[in-house]
Amino acid sequence: MAETDHEAVRNLLGRYARAVDLRDFETVGNCFTEDAIASYSGLTIPQGRAHIVNHIKGVERTVHSQHFNYAMTIDVDGDTAKTLSYSIAVLIQEEGDGHSSLARGLTYTDQLRKSNGQWQISNRFHTADWQWVLPAFMHPGGMWEVDPNDAKTSTIFRNVFDK
Repeated sequence: MAETDHEAVRNLLGRYARAVDLRDFETVGNCFTEDAIASYSGLTIPQGRAHIVNHIKGVERTVHSQHFNYAMTIDVDGDTAKTLSYSIAVLIQEEGDGHSSLARGLTYTDQLRKSNGQWQISNRFHTADWQWVLPAFMHPGGMWEVDPNDAKTSTIFRNVFDK
């Protein structure tokens, strides 16, 4: 069955979140147009995919992250679209002898373009609406132990998610 534009846009935003969490910066870059513009929590990023990806690489300072997208509205008009979506991002950080979790409520206001059958973000406005920090207790075998570059886990993730 062919993917509708709404499904393709929703999948793009999910693919972006998963790629950030897996530190798959090539996929992150492919989510943006070459000339994309972005603002993250009031910080305007220089124009262009490479600058945006460089900014997002800051997530590497954390041990692990998980983004949960929800409450998404999508307005498609031909080869352009506008979206408003909420996300909760949980960032696990090393702190002393343990870990802390920074949870942030985010709003993404995006403009997208479809080119050669592919949707990409052309303008992203990211707002951090709230946050809290709590101790984090890591569970053995959890996602933070998974190396996405490991052949076995990479195959599992790619087979499940990269269709």
